[in-house]
Amino acid sequence: MIPFNKNINKIKTYEPGKSGKINTKLKNVKLSSNESPIKFSKKTLTKINNTSLPLSKYPDSKCTQLRKKISKLYKIKTKNIIFGNGSDEIFFLISYCFLNENLEGLYSKHGFLIYPIAINAAAAKCVYAKEKNFKADVNELIKKSNKNTRICFIANPNNPTGTYLNINEIKKLREGLPKKCLLVIDTAYAEYVTENDYSDSLSYAKTRNDIIITKTFSKMYGMAALRLGWAYCPENIAKTLNTVRPAFNINSFAQKMAINILDDNAFLKKSIEHNLYWKNWLSDKFNSFGFKVIPSVANFILVKFKNSRQASKLADYLEKSNIFVRKLENYKLNNCLRISIGSEKDLKRLCSKVKKLLRK
Repeated sequence: MIPFNKNINKIKTYEPGKSGKINTKLKNVKLSSNESPIKFSKKTLTKINNTSLPLSKYPDSKCTQLRKKISKLYKIKTKNIIFGNGSDEIFFLISYCFLNENLEGLYSKHGFLIYPIAINAAAAKCVYAKEKNFKADVNELIKKSNKNTRICFIANPNNPTGTYLNINEIKKLREGLPKKCLLVIDTAYAEYVTENDYSDSLSYAKTRNDIIITKTFSKMYGMAALRLGWAYCPENIAKTLNTVRPAFNINSFAQKMAINILDDNAFLKKSIEHNLYWKNWLSDKFNSFGFKVIPSVANFILVKFKNSRQASKLADYLEKSNIFVRKLENYKLNNCLRISIGSEKDLKRLCSKVKKLLRK
């Protein structure tokens, strides 16, 4: 057998949220992948339907028009932007460029599962820090870092817990990490956050040369199917990442769509309002059922059960009715389920089924 990176043996393949049909007579309710339930405005849908692209031609490798749009919207220079096939690809690019078998990648215990996969794929050592009350613990992260720590991945807000670090905690983390450690802040759910002490840290990152901020069009922008993410990077880091970035990693349709969505303010406003109202509604429902809901600032809730058996039993019961929520054994949260904020109809169907099981 041809020798391979032995760290591959440490990787457990990432399992996306379940979907599909168990019962062919019932409609699917997919609440397992934090996808947007909001439809685009008629104006945007018209633009989408009228989009015509030369399929025989490669896409713009530099995403020139989208790059200019993001640069203007976020008040950042075009040379500080890098695009990825979803944020996931950017995490891998960062790991390939800055890690090797002698270095370490750091993340919080219940952080996004792609982080340890990317770290292992780069042959580096995975190190995680314990969390406190389902929240990343800045002191523990700093304590776990050392001269070999080259990257610290932090999701803010975090998936799957929905908790967040305020801007002062982010600054404390950055100041406490080794100088040669790159801080990567994954802000996939930032657009949903309404708390006053939260920041996506972009303004702070602009003042430093050791922070990357990643963003995605998969969540609030409703483009999960097109796989598009981007990141703000210090200029030298953007150049480094572009040396290994696949030349045509963002397809032409995704680039066009993103430009249209960024102009659809009505869609974005509706997304935020829907999420805030129904997240509170769903949290209240599960609290009334006697379960513990961890306060979330993202587009999902984390429900804690008495034990893993109770959590698994509920998920399996719902699945028989084509209602899919996310089990979290791979996140070391066996006694929890993550439930996305779906449409009003889907959430009410979910709660009706849960209530029925509790009566049994």
